[in-house]
Parts: sequence; structure tokens; C-alpha cells
Amino acid sequence: MANTAGYFGFAQWGTASGPVNFASGANPPYRIASGYGTAIGFGDPVKMNTSATGYIERWVAGTGAGTVTILAGVFQGCKYYSTSQKKIVWSNYWPGSDATGDVDAFICDDPNALFKVQANAGPITQTAIGQTADVVLGTVNTTTGISGASLDTPTTTNTFPFKVVNVITTPPGANGTDLTTAYNYVVVAFNNQTFKQLGGV
Repeated sequence: MANTAGYFGFAQWGTASGPVNFASGANPPYRIASGYGTAIGFGDPVKMNTSATGYIERWVAGTGAGTVTILAGVFQGCKYYSTSQKKIVWSNYWPGSDATGDVDAFICDDPNALFKVQANAGPITQTAIGQTADVVLGTVNTTTGISGASLDTPTTTNTFPFKVVNVITTPPGANGTDLTTAYNYVVVAFNNQTFKQLGGV
């Protein structure tokens, strides 16, 4: 059955050493500046601000081409004081406004984390294992808060943020498991990230 496009960003698949680690409080939150106006969805890759302010921002596609731009991790939600609601709000996405003061951002930054992601085109097949890829960001779904990110075509550019480590073929017939058509699912690991700087084959 041909795959269909339904991008969801980077969903944690596990780690290289075991299952998914959702340990609460494993790492203190990062920060988003209250004036940062770009929405960040659950599953969006994020990076540190280029002005060296210590704040995170949504990944910008193409920033890994030719130069090493380091990922902070993958966005998993946030907490902030809502200016309009006059209370603390917990949200699985940052809408790009409505915060008084800095936003606490929760990031999967485990250097051994693995993520399931959909190919933006493809198909991405077995021959891409070990290669690296950039991100196609897409649009955040403001109803669900889920990322619209997908994986760009793998290449040998070793500065890209993710590395292909496997393809998903089960359960047979399920969306994303057809390796002969576009939009299949793959498993990726961080390639160039705060705690992990490597290179692709």
C-alpha cells in the first residue's frame, strides 16, 4: 500500500541503549525568549539562538549545509505565564506569543535518543542507513500542537543534524512501511547535537 503524507515531526522511538526515557525532571528546562515570535511544535528540532543569548529557537532548514549548526534537541512542550489568561499554561507547543517572562521549554536532548520521522519525499531505503539529512519544517498544527516537520533526502553532508539508522517496515501494510513509495518512516539519531558531534558516511 502506498504511503500517505502526514508529517508529525520527530517522535522519540527509544534510545540506542534501551526504550524511551520519559523520566520527569531528568534535565532542567531550556528557555524561549518571551518575544520569540515563531511557533515551535511538539516534535520540532530546536537549536540555540545564534546571538549566543542562551535561548532556544526552532531549527532553520538549511543551516546545517556546509557549516555545523548544533541541535539542542527535539521540542517536547513548554510552560509559561499567559499574558491573556493570567495564569501558568502548560502546552505541548509554543504558539509564538502570549508569554509574560521567559518560557520554560522541555527538550529531548539525550545524545543517544532515536526518533521516528516521515520522509518528506523519498522513499528513503536501506541504502541511506548511515547517511545524514536535514529537516523540512512544515507548519505547526495549532489544534494539536504537533510539528509538521519531516526528513529531507539523505546525503553524505556530515554537517546535517540527523543520521539515518534504520527504516521501518512493520506492521506490513501500515502507513509509512512501504519502501517503494514516498513518505515512508525511518528511524534517525542525532548527528550534530549539543552532546554529540559526529559525521555521516
